[in-house]
Amino acid sequence: NLVYGRDQSPVGQTVQTWQVDGARYQIASRSETTGLADLLRSQHRTYLSRGALTEDGLRPETFLMSRDRGRGRAIEEARAQFDWKNGILAFGPASNQRAQSLPPGSQDLVSFMFQLAIDPPRPGRLRVWVNDGASSETYTLDVLSEIKMETPIGELRVLPIQQVRTAGEESIDLWLATEYRHLPVRMRFHDRDGKVTGEQIVSEIRLSDD
Repeated sequence: NLVYGRDQSPVGQTVQTWQVDGARYQIASRSETTGLADLLRSQHRTYLSRGALTEDGLRPETFLMSRDRGRGRAIEEARAQFDWKNGILAFGPASNQRAQSLPPGSQDLVSFMFQLAIDPPRPGRLRVWVNDGASSETYTLDVLSEIKMETPIGELRVLPIQQVRTAGEESIDLWLATEYRHLPVRMRFHDRDGKVTGEQIVSEIRLSDD
């Protein structure tokens, strides 16, 4: 569920899917406004991460982002190509790609959350280099001690992770469910002024028969 404000008013839905086929993975995340929020300010965002599942976890190769603001406005797109063999990252709009060196252990905006689930960090501070298709940034994350949290699917034991905020930059807080393989079950988003712009809270988890 996508919610907004202190009273956590529902404004939309996000569906995240995670698939593994041998040594390959794909993670997709689609968010869309619903109800009154969709009438007032329609938003549809889709993120897609594809790559390899290695002994060190996720190694993204392609990241795609699209955003449709609705009401006839054009879709914004950005992408990132991770060339691990040559150590180069190309990113930006398809018509205006930039290139830079690719630091070891780099992740994209979606894969970094699931990399934390695959290799849960201990309490303390860590840094992750992340690209969102349009820019690159080093995320400094504070991993806190496990707590209990009420959710729409019941009380969960969660590992809180807070991004250390940099002035003028957006940030994110995560809660990973320890009894659900550390999947992200809550996310809180902050704008460049530190104001909370919205949250995603788990409403359902489905597992395949495999």
